[in-house]
Amino acid sequence: MIKIKVAIISDIHGNSVALKEIIKDAEKNKVNEYIFLGDQINDFPFGNETLEIVRKYSDKVLKGNKEQYLIEYDEEKYDWDNIQFKNTIFMYNELTKDNFEYIKKLPHFMKLEYDGVKLLIAHGSPESVEEQLYKERTDLLDKYTKNLEEDALIFGHTHEKIWHENINNKLVMNCGCSGVSPYYVGQAEYVILEINNGKISDIDSRLVKFDIDEIKKKILNSGILLEDKVFMNLTYGGISGHSEMRFKFLHEARDIMLQKNGKLYRDNAKGIYKYFKLYDDDIWLGLAEKYKSEFVF
Repeated sequence: MIKIKVAIISDIHGNSVALKEIIKDAEKNKVNEYIFLGDQINDFPFGNETLEIVRKYSDKVLKGNKEQYLIEYDEEKYDWDNIQFKNTIFMYNELTKDNFEYIKKLPHFMKLEYDGVKLLIAHGSPESVEEQLYKERTDLLDKYTKNLEEDALIFGHTHEKIWHENINNKLVMNCGCSGVSPYYVGQAEYVILEINNGKISDIDSRLVKFDIDEIKKKILNSGILLEDKVFMNLTYGGISGHSEMRFKFLHEARDIMLQKNGKLYRDNAKGIYKYFKLYDDDIWLGLAEKYKSEFVF
């Protein structure tokens, strides 16, 4: 009898503190393999530390939209004096050359096989790191499974809670959000997929506690607050009990930007940056003033 336990981890977003606790939990549960579904970095400023852990534990690693933002910034060298964008520029400047070359080579999807069980893994969808496969998007889920050769389609990106369904006789699974889930305070989610004797025998949705105060200290020591306080307050707020504030802030920013400009991107945007919701500074700072009572930094 062959039993394989695979830890599937998505959307860490630089939360190395949470990732360390996930690894501890996975080791206690005798995990054999690790899969990382993208967005390993960007948001929290601990990208190098996060990638060191990822690279140590797996070669089954995907690129997410957050990695793609950095790659396209390197290619285009956007001259955008924009407060919100400084979080991305900070990470671009912080990454070691070796780590940057590493993320450039990551695929956006991968086909894997464990004891005859075939998996298609992606960050957003098999076609794009940006496409969002929400649970209610039955049209897209049907599209990607009706002719699927593999036994399972596995992805992240949407930051929904972990869910899985059988669609067109295929397992479809969203592995949630490990680093910045809006649904939990100081808890990281990931999946342990058990393959037993050539079949998927168990899907274990895991919740692991991590120390948000440690993250706060690391943020204060990172230098990011000299570049960008607003986004860091939104990101930290999302894991420390203020996810509703973060949701309202970003949705208001979106609505104001659309009213003001009719679009969510700049005229000189290219590639994925047409989907990167880069709001004008007056919108960003105006909402920061409105929500400052809920900010930590």
